[in-house]
Formats: sequence, structure tokens, C-alpha cells
Amino acid sequence: MSEGDASAEAKAGREIWIEKYRPESFDDIYGQEEIVDRLRSYVERDDLPHLLFAGPAGIGKTTAATAIAREIYGDDWESNFLELNASDERGIDVVRDRIKNFARESYSPGYDHTIIFLDEADSLTSDAQAALRRTMEQFADNTRFILSCNYSSEIIDPI
Repeated sequence: MSEGDASAEAKAGREIWIEKYRPESFDDIYGQEEIVDRLRSYVERDDLPHLLFAGPAGIGKTTAATAIAREIYGDDWESNFLELNASDERGIDVVRDRIKNFARESYSPGYDHTIIFLDEADSLTSDAQAALRRTMEQFADNTRFILSCNYSSEIIDPI
């Protein structure tokens, strides 16, 4: 096995471990008590706004987003939650196609809205961010957006 293959295998093993042991609820998240309390209050009041999580890798941005979905939707969370990684899919077509289609077509009886989680939103091009802003406004009645980024300064001001 080459050195590169061993490194890739080790990385894959860590990713599996990370997913296997990722906290699933607010009660499982440690070290972010004030933030968890605020997120929990949004869920308890049934008043979830659009959210922007910013900070370095590994602080729990994705975990917090999925915990919100699990708290709101319970076992139905996966059908009411779209997760996209903007560093993989960073162009305007992703906003126009996948995000708009999910927002337009997603409806679950008993819930006021669905959630679109856009990880690494600071990787989106400026045009894609502008399109995302318009989509957020257009579907605000039935979709909540949670954006995560490493650098909030890379997100356009209107968002």
C-alpha cells in the first residue's frame, strides 16, 4: 500500500468515526451551552429563523444544524432536511436547480417549513450567493435556510 493510499484510508476511517459518534440532539452537544440554549429556544417557540453559523472546522456547525432538524421533525428529519456542501457544488445552477426544487416541492403535513442546510456557503460564487438570497426571500414562508461557513466575511452582505 502506498503512502497516499494509507493516508486516504486513515482519513476515510476518521470520517466514518466522526459520523458514527456525531451528537444527534442538543443534549449531546458539549462546549456550546449558550448557543445550544438559543437554538433550543427557537425550536421550543416554533420560531426558527434563517441561521448563519460561522467558525473554524470542527466546532459543531453541521452537528447543530442536524440537531435542529432532529428536534423539530423527529424520525422524519431526513425527508424535511436537505444538506448540500457548497464547496462541492458552488455554482449558480445548484441554487437554481437543487435548492429551488427542494424548497418548491417539499411539504410535510404538520410542519410549517423544511430546512435547507448549506455547508461551506462561503465557497459559493457571488452570483450563486445573490441567487441564494433571492431564493431565501421567495421561499421564506415554507423553508428555513441554515448556512455554515468558515469566514462570514465571504458571505455577501444582503444574506
